[in-house]
Amino acid sequence: MDRRNAIGKLLGTALWSLSGLALSQDTEQTTRLSRKVINIQDLGADPSGKRDSTNALQEAINRLTKSGGQIYIPEGVYLISRTLEMINPENARGPAILFYGDGEQVSVLQSAVQSGPLLRIRGVPVKGPISSTFFRGGGMRDLGFDGDNGGPEHDALEVLGWWHAELSHIRITRFSRHGIRAITDRAINANPDFTAPVLFLRSVLIERCGGWGFIDDGGPQGAPAWSWDRCIFSLCYRGGAYIQSSSHSFTKCAFSGCGWQSETTAPAKEAWGLFFDGSVTATSRQWVEGCEFDTNLTAHIGARFLSSSTFANNRFIFNDRCRAGRLCPSAGVQFGVGDARAAVRSVEFSQSIFRFDKGGEAVGFDWVNTANVRDIEIRSSIFSDNSKNTLALTRYRGNNPGGRGEEFGYVIRDRDRSSNRQPAPRTAD
Repeated sequence: MDRRNAIGKLLGTALWSLSGLALSQDTEQTTRLSRKVINIQDLGADPSGKRDSTNALQEAINRLTKSGGQIYIPEGVYLISRTLEMINPENARGPAILFYGDGEQVSVLQSAVQSGPLLRIRGVPVKGPISSTFFRGGGMRDLGFDGDNGGPEHDALEVLGWWHAELSHIRITRFSRHGIRAITDRAINANPDFTAPVLFLRSVLIERCGGWGFIDDGGPQGAPAWSWDRCIFSLCYRGGAYIQSSSHSFTKCAFSGCGWQSETTAPAKEAWGLFFDGSVTATSRQWVEGCEFDTNLTAHIGARFLSSSTFANNRFIFNDRCRAGRLCPSAGVQFGVGDARAAVRSVEFSQSIFRFDKGGEAVGFDWVNTANVRDIEIRSSIFSDNSKNTLALTRYRGNNPGGRGEEFGYVIRDRDRSSNRQPAPRTAD
C-alpha cells in the first residue's frame, strides 16, 4: 500500500469513526428527549370531546413540571372542566414544557372552566421568598383554545414568571374575558421583575373574546419585552392589546373590529385596537411597525402613558363593518387619553396611511389632553378618501393649544396639514 492510499484509508476510518460517534450522540440525545414526550391519549385523554380530559392533561403536566419536556396533543377536541396548572414547585430556575399539537384548527382544548383561566402557568413558587427563579423556554405550538362553554369570568391563558417561551400558530377564541392575561405577584416580591413573564408570540390569532385579546394586568413593568410577530387581534370587546410595560414590539400585526365580540352584537362603550397605560417611564420603548388597524371602535391607538416609542409604516382603516351606524373609529390616534395625569413624551409616527372607506366625521391625530404631552413628531402621513366626497376629516386636532404647539415640541411634517377636508355640498336631485 503506497503512502497516499494509507493516508486515505486512515482519513476515511477517522471520518467514519467521527460520524459514528456523532450518530451515536444524536441517537442518544433523541432517545433522551423522546423519554420526555408524553402523548395525552396515552394517559386517557378523549379526542372526541365527549369525556373529560382534564385529569389526563394535568397528569402529563405534573410528570414534566420539574424536568421539562413536551406534551403532544394529537388531532381532536379535548374537554377541559377545571383550570390546568403548571406551577414551579421549587425556588429554582427550571425548564418549561412545550405543548404542541397537529394544528390550531384540529388540536383543540375545549374549555368548560367556569371561573379563572383554562391554563395557568406560574414559573415561581406560590410561597416565598423567591429570586429570579422562572420557568425558562418551552411554549406552545399548533394548538387551539376554545372558551365557548366556559363561565362568565374566563381567560384562556394566565402567565406569571415564564421567560423566553415561544407561542406560535395558536388560536384563542370565544373566551368570556381575556385571551392572554399576564400578571405578577407583588405580595411575594414587590419588584415586578421577579415574577414578570416575557414571551415571544408569532402567528397567534386571538378573536371573539369578551375582554382584551391581551392584557398586561400586573401593573407597570409587569410584562416587559414581549415580541408580537404577525399576530391578529379581532373582535375583542374591550380592545386588542393593553400594555403597561416597556419594550413591546408589534410587527406586521392586525387589530380589527375591537369593541365588538361578534359582527352582530352591540358594541362596547369604548375600545381601542392598541392601548398604552401604566406610567410614562415604564411604558416606554414600544415599537409598532407594518401593522394594520381596521374599524376599531373608539380609536385605533390610544395612549394614556407612553414615551420614547416609534410607530412606522402602519395603516389605519375607517369603516362601519359592524354596523354601528357611523364611521369607526372616530379618531385614528389619541394622545393623552384619560385624565390630566396622562403623560406622553417623545413619540414618533412616520409613514402612516389613513384610509377612509365611508363618509362621516373623523380625526387623524387627536391631542385629547395636552397638559403632559410633549415632543410628538408626525411625518410623511398619507390620507386617502374613498368616501366619494362625504368625509369630514380633521387631520390634526388639539395640537396647537393656545398657540403653544411648537413650544410643546409638536412637529408635523405635512405639506398639506392645514387642509382639513369637509364633505362637498349636496346638490338637489
